[in-house]
Parts: sequence; C-alpha cells; structure tokens
Amino acid sequence: MNATTWKKFGRRTLVIAAALIAGGYAASAAWKLSGSEQWKLEIDRDGVQVWSYKEPGRSTKLFKAVTHGHYTQSQLVASLMLDNDSLQNCKDWIPVCTKLTVLEPYNDKAQGDAVLWTLELMPPVFANREYVIKSHAAQDPQTKIVSVDIMAAANKIPLHECCVRITHIHNRWQVSPARNGQVEIALVQDFGMGGFFPDVLLNLGNAEQTWTMFHDKLPGLLNKPKYRNARFDYIDEAAAAPLVSR
Repeated sequence: MNATTWKKFGRRTLVIAAALIAGGYAASAAWKLSGSEQWKLEIDRDGVQVWSYKEPGRSTKLFKAVTHGHYTQSQLVASLMLDNDSLQNCKDWIPVCTKLTVLEPYNDKAQGDAVLWTLELMPPVFANREYVIKSHAAQDPQTKIVSVDIMAAANKIPLHECCVRITHIHNRWQVSPARNGQVEIALVQDFGMGGFFPDVLLNLGNAEQTWTMFHDKLPGLLNKPKYRNARFDYIDEAAAAPLVSR
C-alpha cells in the first residue's frame, strides 16, 4: 500500500469514526429526551412484578418491584435497619459490598441511620463506588403505609481518592397492609453509578436483577427470627387496615 493509498484509507477511517461518534451522541441525546412517563411492566413472574419508568431528560430508568407475603411491617424495617453495622449484612444485600462504616448508628428516636458502603465493581475497568446513605423509616398516620427512604448524603464526609462517590440515590421501600393477613412490599429504585459507568448496563440489566432480589433473596433476608419478632414504637401494626387488592 503506497503513501497515497494510506492517506485515503486514513481519511476514510477518520470520517467513519467521526460518523460513529456523532451517531452515538445523537442516539444518546435522543434516548435522554425520550420517555412515556408511565410505568411499564417488564416482568410478571412467580408472584413478583417489576416495572420500569422512563422520564424525559434522564438517561436512567426507574425500576419498581412489587410482591406480597405474610410478613409484618416492622419485619421489613428491621431487615433494613437493625444490622446496618454488619459487613456481612451488607454483603447479603449487595454481594459486591467490601467495606462498611457506620456514620450514625440506628436509633428509634431518629428512626434511621447513616452509613458508608464501599462497592467493588469490576476493577480495573470501573473504580470502586462509595455510597454515603441516610435511611429513614416512617408510617403514614392516615394510610398506615410504612416507608423506608434511602437517600444519598454524599457531602456528609470528605471524599476518598479510592472511589467514585455516588451523589444520586433515592430508593424507597413501602410496605402496605393487604388482604388475607399479607402485606404488599414495593421498592422504587432511583440511583446512578456515577463516573464512566454506562447507563445502558443499568437500563438493560436492572429489571432481572431486581426480580432476582425479590424472588430469591428477600424471603430469606426477612425471615430471620430477629426480624420476625421486631417491633417499633413508631409503627402501629394493629391499626393497619387491609387495602383493596389491585
């Protein structure tokens, strides 16, 4: 291949590369602007439903999972709060959790806590992530629905060079009275991975991962004796009236 041919080949390669980059940006922009602002059913299998929600102006979808079971409302709160000082508990919920630091221990007066999770993704492709999160549990006095909000508190402690600090997370658990002595458990996930983690991986994989957590892991996590017998002063189980099934 002579010099002239190399030059032509190089120009064509640059043109193709530029076109691919421009096309990628255009597709990304179009995706970000898209969205029906309606919940779409992704999975309905073995008693667990998973929905997705795309809002214009966002790159990531929200995901919601719903299931029913014979649990108490306090049982869910206990599973999310009482062992947040345990690294093994963090691993049980999030297998890639490698470090846990308690910033504010759980107490009933605050109805919550604050912790730092360190997650190892796929080194060296992606840097480790840090989640500084503040959790708060409450019961609506009218509906008796219990919610647990898990929110980012990224500026609560100084940044660490080891990791990407996650700045956006607001996951909400809700446990509502249902028929036949059951409760409805729902989780809405609204979070990002930060850094250069591709949003498309979350959008494509999170529905199935959420279903697996609800179907395979959640029953075992909830049914520990410590959680089954837990009670909280701010949760009135007896006053909770069954909701009409949807």
